[in-house]
Amino acid sequence: MSKCILVIGVRRRCYQAALELGHEVILWSDGELKKARKKNLSGWIEEPYSESLPELSESVVEQLKTFKIDRIVANTEETVILGALVRKHLNLKHIAVDVTDRFHNKWIMKNYAVKNDIPITKYKLIEETTKPEELAEHLGLPLVIKPVSSSGARDVKIAKTIEDIKSFSAPGLLAEAFVTGSEVSVETFVKDGKPIFHNITGYLHQWRKSVVPAQLESSLKAKILETNDKVVETFGVDRGVTHAEFYLTKDGPVFGEIAIRPPGGYYMELIEKVYNFDSWKLYINLSCDDLVEEFTPTEKGCAAVYMMHPGAGKIRSINGVKEIKEKIKGIFDFSLRREIGDIILPHESTSNEVGHILFWSPTREQLDEDLAFIESTFIIEME
Repeated sequence: MSKCILVIGVRRRCYQAALELGHEVILWSDGELKKARKKNLSGWIEEPYSESLPELSESVVEQLKTFKIDRIVANTEETVILGALVRKHLNLKHIAVDVTDRFHNKWIMKNYAVKNDIPITKYKLIEETTKPEELAEHLGLPLVIKPVSSSGARDVKIAKTIEDIKSFSAPGLLAEAFVTGSEVSVETFVKDGKPIFHNITGYLHQWRKSVVPAQLESSLKAKILETNDKVVETFGVDRGVTHAEFYLTKDGPVFGEIAIRPPGGYYMELIEKVYNFDSWKLYINLSCDDLVEEFTPTEKGCAAVYMMHPGAGKIRSINGVKEIKEKIKGIFDFSLRREIGDIILPHESTSNEVGHILFWSPTREQLDEDLAFIESTFIIEME
């Protein structure tokens, strides 16, 4: 049944999926939308997200009155709380704002995990009176310092010394013990509070390389999913998609954090390629409480993302593009957003990549070979 959906956050595949399913779509962007994005939309809101918190602005409230909105889809980290506020304002089905904060504020999230006996790393909120030596004694060195409400590893610092702690610390930031071991994420599609599909993504390199599915022993995979599903249940997820991160330690998987939104890093596209279903349309259907037919996705091969960033500076040359496109037959998305002479800013998160390659391989061995060829062949030289 067609609905009027307010999509908060400009992710093209998300709002296009809603349109393709026959819904009317209102798109809320934190800046001016290009004309091409407005095509086929029933309306739009162009208002900064940050100025709408902790309450909706008068401008947004007035604009909401012009639409008869049935559902809200908030698909980026900075719009999760905002989506809850809009649902509350419009008296739509929603998780309470304070509950939604469990998925957005890492301090609240970790406290809630401890309360529910979910294994996590040691942590401490940095306050005005917190001393660097106190953090080092409690968490050890190195340790991680990060904002309580950000995503994509943005502004995450690794402090290796007391001097680093002094430099990186500020009241309100979160300090965590550094975990030795690999990291994975679990993408969970949820209907009526129950997972209907899982994927585990392997992190090969922070911000740069990930593979679907992760290559894990069956017993470890089962343990990760057991912990993940406990998080989904106890945190109160009723529908949609979650993206949870886990550290694989010598003592077993340890919960890192969870987001109640689709993952970034092109993971939705990798999932589609490997399991052969439209991940964005399923997300829209789940978010709208629409009928979802039972399905049994079949895993076929594996897919990876290679995100490009050569470091800060000016691009002198770009090499290897032709060779890679000719050799790697499984490429299904090759994007290079910069050219010779462009100035590249420091690599602070996944969002400021200069391009990416998404590719599929029939086996993990072949994928590893393809990835090695890409890394050795694609070279961006900087001045």
